[in-house]
Amino acid sequence: MNPSRRLALLAAALAPAAAWAQDPGPSSLPPLPGERSIGRADAPVTVVEFHSLTCGNCARFHNEVFPRIQTEFVDTGLVRFVLRDFPLDQVALLAAAATHCAGPERFAPMVALLYAQKESWAHAADPRAFLRRFAGLAGVGPEQLDRCWGSPEFLRPIGQSRWDAERQHGISATPSFLIGGRVHRGVLTFDQFSALVRPLLPSAARRP
Repeated sequence: MNPSRRLALLAAALAPAAAWAQDPGPSSLPPLPGERSIGRADAPVTVVEFHSLTCGNCARFHNEVFPRIQTEFVDTGLVRFVLRDFPLDQVALLAAAATHCAGPERFAPMVALLYAQKESWAHAADPRAFLRRFAGLAGVGPEQLDRCWGSPEFLRPIGQSRWDAERQHGISATPSFLIGGRVHRGVLTFDQFSALVRPLLPSAARRP
């Protein structure tokens, strides 16, 4: 897909503000961060990606490989794809908080938008300004975003996600994938992903 067209579609997906963001109370926060998934809850295979929004290899995977995975595996009901936060630095923590601050309904398109625009914000002198702009597309005003960033309760699950990944699965870098109980480190090509997933599918769904 043409990059400009893809960005336009992502912006369109973000445009309708989540209900809670329309008229937030003085101390309201969206649901606390946790793993987010796309695809059928009862899909025969679950794939978990540990990712950091400032990770160049994660951006390459999501920009170049994941759209085809979504079309051929997720949208067809074969794979439930789970994203777990593994922030590599403070900017990644802020970015992860911004995606969760947009609410579960806008999480996936906002992640896609941040990866598509990674070079514009991840190493900027003021990444918060860029993140505020992207969050605004999801209907999250600057005051709401500041509440998310300023809440230890809201930020804690993001850090906990990284600590759990390190302790439970030995994750030390991103992207890393948990497929069929085994950890696979580094960017997966579509063919590599397919070769790992198809043997786990019901026999009728294994052939391309």
